Amino acid sequence: MPSDSVPTGAEDGIAVSLRAFDDIVLEGYRNLFPGDPDKTVDLLKWRFRSNPHGEACFAVASKGGEVVGMIALVPTLLRTPTGNRHGYQAIDTVVHPLCQGRGLFVRMGRLAQDSAEHGGEILWGFPNANAAPGWYGRLGWTNFGPAPLLMRPLRSSFLLGRIHARLRSMDLPLIRGRRISQRILDCGDRPGDCFGLLWERVKQDFGVAVDRDRRWIDWRLKQKPGADYRCVALKDDSGNLDAFVALKIADKHGARLCYVMDAICARGRTADLARLLHSELALAARSGAEAALAWCPRTAPNYRAYRKAGFVSVPSRLRPIEINFGARALRDEFASTAASGADWYVSFLDSDTN
Repeated sequence: MPSDSVPTGAEDGIAVSLRAFDDIVLEGYRNLFPGDPDKTVDLLKWRFRSNPHGEACFAVASKGGEVVGMIALVPTLLRTPTGNRHGYQAIDTVVHPLCQGRGLFVRMGRLAQDSAEHGGEILWGFPNANAAPGWYGRLGWTNFGPAPLLMRPLRSSFLLGRIHARLRSMDLPLIRGRRISQRILDCGDRPGDCFGLLWERVKQDFGVAVDRDRRWIDWRLKQKPGADYRCVALKDDSGNLDAFVALKIADKHGARLCYVMDAICARGRTADLARLLHSELALAARSGAEAALAWCPRTAPNYRAYRKAGFVSVPSRLRPIEINFGARALRDEFASTAASGADWYVSFLDSDTN
């Protein structure tokens, strides 16, 4: 892809073009996301240049040499029941406040959806409350509904603190550890080897999903700057991997939260995965985590393990922020792939903020 495609719609002095990740895009991030801890130079280079699924591209709006809007397109190899598809996840949609109301979002979005420009077959993502009307209303995305958020309280402070701030001091763990007969393997140094081997055995059960192969998992969980993920697996007596869990603890939304990045198991090993999840959540609670969060669709094969481990679905009205889920096929022959959210699998590994 050329570093700068032919500008479109420049009649108002604002040109929209498709760019690779370069110094102009980097300067745009500095100006449009000032001080954002998720937009450091190291994190941007990791996300947009090191991704084993390919380098990112950007629908960029510029005026007088200054970036005034952008949509980042992260390449994703999507594994589907009918074969692999070249997709892009749309993230970091932004328009400078002084340029809002001029239709820039739609102009950038139409370029982002031009398959002839970048070769992508499906565009997908998690629009927030501001972006959702544009993607769904003007740009033809299928709305899969809210991101499939699950939650389990881990300490009493999480629940009591929502009744009254003074009750947060009544802080007791709500989960206890259990003994596990199988061997727990620490995969922190080689998460791709652990997860990747298991993924190859079960990926056909997960419908439409980003292909979580060994290289992608290592990039996502090990190579990320500042990564602090705990990755563990269970082995049976024969040395076969039964289950894998990756999580991290972070202070967000006014609480100390445990994010389950992903949790999968071999066929018939749902109970083992639930036990591993329970053990890891008990450890997180002892480390001060007040609640555990996860993304997992009800149709996914690992959903029952989350339920066995005590997770419940979080209604939209109780969520701290609005995160939606949707997609659009960029070629007619792939329309069925983007037609139903029930066919898709997502976890926090697919989130660009965790």
